[in-house]
Amino acid sequence: MAGSTDRPQDAAARSVEARLRAALDGGDRDELRALYERLGRPRVEVPELTEEARAAIVHAYAPVCGEHSDPRWRAEALCTEPPPPVDSAERLGRAWAVLAALGVDPWPPMPCGLYHDGGRGNYDVIVHDNDRDDPDHPGELYVSQLGLFVNGDDWDDRYRVAFTEAGFHWIDAGTGGALVPGLVVRYFDEWTELCIDTLLFLWQD
Repeated sequence: MAGSTDRPQDAAARSVEARLRAALDGGDRDELRALYERLGRPRVEVPELTEEARAAIVHAYAPVCGEHSDPRWRAEALCTEPPPPVDSAERLGRAWAVLAALGVDPWPPMPCGLYHDGGRGNYDVIVHDNDRDDPDHPGELYVSQLGLFVNGDDWDDRYRVAFTEAGFHWIDAGTGGALVPGLVVRYFDEWTELCIDTLLFLWQD
């Protein structure tokens, strides 16, 4: 009889997932927490995902993720503490002040739905001058509602430095473009895996 072609780590991973899924389906939170600890707090590792961004994404999306998601995401959401809430007015006021200090004449913040003339999402937009002398293509700063995460004009390091010094986490194209595997999210009427940037700055019509 032919032997199994599974690598030991593959079989172990599937065993962990199966046990977590059974505990999740059983609905006993205490039993799930105990199993989660016994298994060594297993989680899906994403090297590009910082702990701050991970906590925000886990607690925003894992509780409502698709049924085919890796159960480690749901277990992590149920067995870890959510990040502390960030006051919306303080977050946006601080971001606006950073842009003002850079001398780029920021506009008042607006929800992404208003910016896109419809739809909904989890970030706000602050339009501003960008030193390119092109009024038809102003600068745009995106401020996530999930925490102190921003992204915008990568071409000018002044923005990255200024926002980092103000306590924000700048999400650049390199790290933001990394896929978050196994976390299946509803996006434009489909269940799919998304990248870090999209999850932190999500808009859909």
